[in-house]
Amino acid sequence: MKILTTRFGEIELDEARIMEMRGGVLGFEHLRRYLLLAHHEKTPFMWFQSIDDGAIAFVVINPQVVKLDYEPVIGDDDVELLEIASLEDITLMAIVTIRSNPVTVSANLRAPIVINSRKRLAKQIVLENPEYPIQYYLKTADSLDKEEGIEKNFDRGKECNVAAV
Repeated sequence: MKILTTRFGEIELDEARIMEMRGGVLGFEHLRRYLLLAHHEKTPFMWFQSIDDGAIAFVVINPQVVKLDYEPVIGDDDVELLEIASLEDITLMAIVTIRSNPVTVSANLRAPIVINSRKRLAKQIVLENPEYPIQYYLKTADSLDKEEGIEKNFDRGKECNVAAV
């Protein structure tokens, strides 16, 4: 299958990799099919590309990369809706917002996208836990000493410092 996107042009994709959203992304509930695309091999960022509208793609990141103790509670109704049978089925993604003036990068930890990676089902879930903010600010590579780059921290498995996309 081929789709036309504004960011990547025409891309060929394996239909088996398409995820079906159950409930949609907040504000984009009408878009139901998405694909995860790698951004760059040296960053933890990915793209959550809509199949239904090639102009819509969200920058996402595994929230456990930026907050090591991130352990959201997923309700029984959502577990059932996503047909989750075990913890190994779950992949979490947080939507990233990048503001240009000043350059700030944040991840939405309050409303992660929960993916059943085995069945390719997903849903954005709004958590009740106030400890997980909508804007969890990340350090950018520009704010680090030159010796402390993203690759060094990411490879060590420590809290990741992210570079601007």
